[in-house]
Amino acid sequence: MATLKGRGIFTGPILILGFSESVSGMGNWITMMAVLALVVFRGDGGVLESGAIMMAGLLPVLLGSPLSGWLCDRYDRRKLMIASELLQALLVSVLIFTTSVGVVYPIVALEALAGSIMMPARRSVVPSLVSAQSLSRVNAFFQQLSGTIKIAAPLLAGGLLAIMNPHTAIIFDVASFLLSALLLSRLPELQPNGVPGSTKPGSKPERVDRTLRSLVSGSVGLRLIFVTVFLGIFVIVGFDVLASVFVRDSLHSGEGVFGLLVSLIGIGTVGSSILIMAGKRERNPWSDIVTGILLLSAIPLAFGISSFVPAGPVRTLVAIAGCLLGGAGSGLLNVQAGTLLQLLTPATMLGRTAGAFQTTATAGQLLGVLLTPALIPGVLSMTGYFIAAFVALSILVLWVLYNLRAVRASARARTEVAVG
Repeated sequence: MATLKGRGIFTGPILILGFSESVSGMGNWITMMAVLALVVFRGDGGVLESGAIMMAGLLPVLLGSPLSGWLCDRYDRRKLMIASELLQALLVSVLIFTTSVGVVYPIVALEALAGSIMMPARRSVVPSLVSAQSLSRVNAFFQQLSGTIKIAAPLLAGGLLAIMNPHTAIIFDVASFLLSALLLSRLPELQPNGVPGSTKPGSKPERVDRTLRSLVSGSVGLRLIFVTVFLGIFVIVGFDVLASVFVRDSLHSGEGVFGLLVSLIGIGTVGSSILIMAGKRERNPWSDIVTGILLLSAIPLAFGISSFVPAGPVRTLVAIAGCLLGGAGSGLLNVQAGTLLQLLTPATMLGRTAGAFQTTATAGQLLGVLLTPALIPGVLSMTGYFIAAFVALSILVLWVLYNLRAVRASARARTEVAVG
């Protein structure tokens, strides 16, 4: 298996993975905006149809990620990623020729299922390309690209849809998948560890007979990461559901301020990613996780206390500050959660673990999306919900700090066994 450890983080394969992910990510935004245009903005769809599109994109990822992770531990990840991009291009191309809204939902679901392999594949590939000390910086590089796409892609998609119909705009997404597949074809073979031909001659292959359940149950650190990410996403996803209503009813503003707040979260994410990537010293991922949750809690705190601030520019400034800080926290949390996942998982099981991690994150997102409308306004006011979310994230920080003692004790025990 090709390895480029020790040659720095900006190796050819890392750049190829980054640019490929950016190209297809840009195309995905175009298709998402085009689908919303077909179903909602230029059709008769409402909240139900908009929610159905979201569910169609999330449920297949929830269900398909474990299988995707298993495939990444068994087959050449380069071929899997190329096949995923080509299959997505084929599926999305159907939307170019259909005028039936009923066809949109299954196509979105199948495209999400085909794309569910990309994240486990990339997470499992990176540790074989760079040293363990460089993982945080490499993951920050990918997070920086993702944040930049989230800032720029909606503007590009909106501009395209202003000058052409949705079916024509989707052609750009098909082209993005094809270009991404072409870029990925330039990668070397990326056979997983533990299969014939994946290890150097004379080296001992790693064991592959351990189950995912036994791995996670036997690792205090992995359990902590899984639970932390699930709870963090579950709590903060209410922002996605409520932000537009908050901007309208509390800030007394419209789409411009809403877009600004979303962009500021992306800017904060990019900023914290740059900080990690440009840092010279080795960072403590757990410290960044704790800091990330604390900063992330600035979003519900700012939205919650804004109700007690006089309406006007000051209230908007409070929300702006919260989104910028929360975006920085999101970047720290996402980057270092991925780093810890790679550091704590044996290479032979990284695909399955990354797939399970993606399922866990998606489950938290889905549960939050479903539960938030059930709580508001029947059980909690919007202000009460944001304050409760801030308190929940603060408790999560204390819980993580408490459990870090067990993580450190487990690490010391492994070190003593290795030395002995």
